[in-house]
Amino acid sequence: MNNGIRLAEERDIPELCEIWKVCFCDNEDYVRFFYRENRGHVTTTVYTVDDRPVSMLHWFDVTFVNGSERRMAKYLYAGGSLPEHRKNGYYGTLIRYVEDYAKENGLILFGKPAMQSLIPYYGTFDFVPDACFRLVTVSPEKQVPVNVYPLSPEEYNKMRNLAFRAHPHAEWPDRYVKYCVAENGFLGGKTIAIELDGTDYFLMGAPKDGTLLVTETNLSLSQLRKIGGALCAMFDADRIKAYLPDYSCSEGEIIVSSVTFNAPSWNTYVNLLLI
Repeated sequence: MNNGIRLAEERDIPELCEIWKVCFCDNEDYVRFFYRENRGHVTTTVYTVDDRPVSMLHWFDVTFVNGSERRMAKYLYAGGSLPEHRKNGYYGTLIRYVEDYAKENGLILFGKPAMQSLIPYYGTFDFVPDACFRLVTVSPEKQVPVNVYPLSPEEYNKMRNLAFRAHPHAEWPDRYVKYCVAENGFLGGKTIAIELDGTDYFLMGAPKDGTLLVTETNLSLSQLRKIGGALCAMFDADRIKAYLPDYSCSEGEIIVSSVTFNAPSWNTYVNLLLI
């Protein structure tokens, strides 16, 4: 038998798609889109049985920033195993492999658990909860006229880094932001700047089942409420659900946005995750 850890290859994509669909219930078009758009920009580690991937874990480059201090990090994404190969420790072996790599290279690791109930599982690998989101719901009010214009990934990233520079935050490479903008468009969404009270704000969001899901914005909750009607009309939605940083919003449901390994306790804002 040829079992063990290796890097995924192009020939593994059909098996990776199967693991992904079983673990996350996404359709194959979306999964193929992910691999096509991220070719060369994401590392995928797999555990194989008879050289066939049965467990996987993806890594993206990112930097944790706190004032003048910068720490290189890896964002761990879309990890899981085929059901018939679970409880064999294969996924845990992948996590330990990445942890050893991180310790050897002085890297931070972090991820967003697919479910909050998985946080204790990651705790067994010495990951600890760090930052949180506030998931807020906004019902549309009267439509206040607003001016909007589309943002390129590079423009979005510049606005984003400026907006969060006063707080510990994750800085993403332009190539990752480019993928997030493309993914948002694939899901029928928009990445826009909004002119409000003489200032430009950014927003990335997509409609789903009548709800505008805002992945990231630097609008405050009060500002979202003010222009909620216009946003709902723009996205053909009945209401808004938005992920806001817990350091700037005290309302809504608290959701752990990241668990970290080998990281300082900074309460690092990390959004722009593939939610």
